Amino acid sequence: MAMRSVDLLRSVRRTFSTSRLRVALTLLGVMIGSGAMVLLAGLLAAGEESLVRLAQDANESDMIEVHTSDPPPKDALKTTRPLTTFDADALARNALLDGAHVNAAGRKQATAHFGAAEKLTTIFGAEPDSLGLYRLDMERGRYFSDDDFRQSRRVCVVGQEVWLDLLEKRALSENLHITLDGVVLEVVGALAHKPTMGKGDGTWMWNRRVLVPSSTFNNSFESGHRVRGIFVRLKGSAGLAGKARQLSDVVERTILRRHHGVKNFEIESDARGQGQEHLIFRIIEILLFGTSVIALLVGGINIMNIMLVTVTERTKEIGLRRAVGATPAEISRQFIVEAGVLAGAGGVLGVIGGILTTWLLSLVVTQLLGPWRFVVEPWAVALALGMAVGTGVLFGLFPALRAAQLDPVVALRSE
Repeated sequence: MAMRSVDLLRSVRRTFSTSRLRVALTLLGVMIGSGAMVLLAGLLAAGEESLVRLAQDANESDMIEVHTSDPPPKDALKTTRPLTTFDADALARNALLDGAHVNAAGRKQATAHFGAAEKLTTIFGAEPDSLGLYRLDMERGRYFSDDDFRQSRRVCVVGQEVWLDLLEKRALSENLHITLDGVVLEVVGALAHKPTMGKGDGTWMWNRRVLVPSSTFNNSFESGHRVRGIFVRLKGSAGLAGKARQLSDVVERTILRRHHGVKNFEIESDARGQGQEHLIFRIIEILLFGTSVIALLVGGINIMNIMLVTVTERTKEIGLRRAVGATPAEISRQFIVEAGVLAGAGGVLGVIGGILTTWLLSLVVTQLLGPWRFVVEPWAVALALGMAVGTGVLFGLFPALRAAQLDPVVALRSE
């Protein structure tokens, strides 16, 4: 006699209700394994995102930088043109750059003087949107106004170390002035500290720069449209390494056409390093997922054990069902379904536990270390549930076959 779906579910519920503690302990392995999959996937995704954001904030790893260099020996005698704002305009108009932000920046190393004190810095020709482009924040004072740019005013915004070491934390209301390359500049603001990846004393760090309006830079420090660097900020962070390589090729071809095939410039990008970081995260993910799979296998073994005990306890019931017409296939299907439902229940509980733990950890890490996004990977949830049910069915096969092979007469005589 065929067993209806309702009867199968009642059979599963009876197994749950008659030995709740044993079932709970049995499902613990499945719960841990499936929960760990969801938890680890979420933590690794959030961790990688935070690392990428940190790298972008610290060293502009989502930027492609073009700077002037010597041409190769074969082109040494050719007439070359320097990098100019016109090159930046050509890049900005290139549709293949997918809306990337292009900015031409003049910069020059110089010693800043304030009274008897001095500090080696880099003068940087800033644009109206430079704060957003380079992820900079003002700590005190103001940024440049439209009039500063239009009138090429001799004003500057100093980096954090320049304000600390050179100006010795003086209030900007004191009408402070510093001298760079013989040009006297009024200090109107100071940048907030910008963290860097690693240590060093290079003046390229934002904390050691002096920003002036780009028009002031061109008029007072370097005439004409010539620039030392062009910066291209990529959109988004997903797949950054591969995207950077493609866009770097577009940038190179565009500038080469304007420079008549002479490569008197270099292109730099840190996105390759992010590609390596992505690979490291994937390796870690595989290793940790292996641990989760082991936990699921342990849970599967526990399910097999409880199903074998269940077969023994229900031997007489099996004999009675065989006596009234149930086939071995129907008996086998009953126990396979029970094992799958048990494991599936463990998987659901594990996934819920994994999501809650991920959420709690995101709150804790955000409080301790800064922004940490709560991430639930749908593929991890689906994989955890699928593997939980699959593990239950796989390890339920042996008990199901044993139940199907019981002799009806012997089964009916059992106590």
